[in-house]
Amino acid sequence: MGALEDNAGDIIRKARTGLGLTTGQTAEKTGLSASLLEEIESCKHKPSQGEVGLLSRVLCLDPAKLYEIAMGLWHPEEPSPDVLSEVIIIEGSMGSYKVNGYILIDKKSGEAAAFDTANDSKKILQSVQDKGVRLKYLFMTHCHTDHTGGLEGIFKATEAGIGIPEGEASIGFGTGMQRGVFYVKDNSEFNLGQNKIKAVVITGHTQGSTCYVTRNYCFSGDTLFAGSVGRAYSPEAYHDLLHSLRIRILSLNEGVHIFPGHGPVTTVGEEIRHNPFF
Repeated sequence: MGALEDNAGDIIRKARTGLGLTTGQTAEKTGLSASLLEEIESCKHKPSQGEVGLLSRVLCLDPAKLYEIAMGLWHPEEPSPDVLSEVIIIEGSMGSYKVNGYILIDKKSGEAAAFDTANDSKKILQSVQDKGVRLKYLFMTHCHTDHTGGLEGIFKATEAGIGIPEGEASIGFGTGMQRGVFYVKDNSEFNLGQNKIKAVVITGHTQGSTCYVTRNYCFSGDTLFAGSVGRAYSPEAYHDLLHSLRIRILSLNEGVHIFPGHGPVTTVGEEIRHNPFF
């Protein structure tokens, strides 16, 4: 059972910077010392229930959910084998930092779609080969290098269409890759055998960050993690990120499984009940 991507200190720091508050400003508003806040954010001090309450009130977090994570009392349930019969989890890394990619398989048609690369083209290609399927699409949730590493190698081996969110900055495709690129717009839909994949733009972590949603699954990239959210690039983006996640992802059926760019698989229902940002 993999650890959560963010601990309580990470969540507190993301909320504080998302609201545009300095450590000093947050300390003043909560009555906690700046040095204590720094220790909480760097995981040198586990916050008490009272400290969680003070911080949650200022940072607009849910205190019960945050305390639960701070005490290590919650972790999403492991997905059942039935769920994972259609989805392959690719566990890659960038140095010591773990990153996820996924492959969705339509068994009837023998087609597959990958969501990000996990920075590991060999694992993606080996998984496709082992399953005997054809990679039709390679969707990017956003264009940070830990999610796009190895893209050229995957394209050369499969010639899968490379779906890039329209709002993302160019990642410098080589000339050979350009013919495989298509740009993904909000609400675009793609067929993969019997699966319909819908692109849902969730700005905030990057300009064009996009989730890919099917009837049963959501591949969320770095927008939504188990118990947390992605780091926003500005206070305005932070507001947009939380708003979009609330109305476009957490409004999905509670049984929809969420496959994030880092950390364990979760569900919409788990996030409604346990994510301190909501």
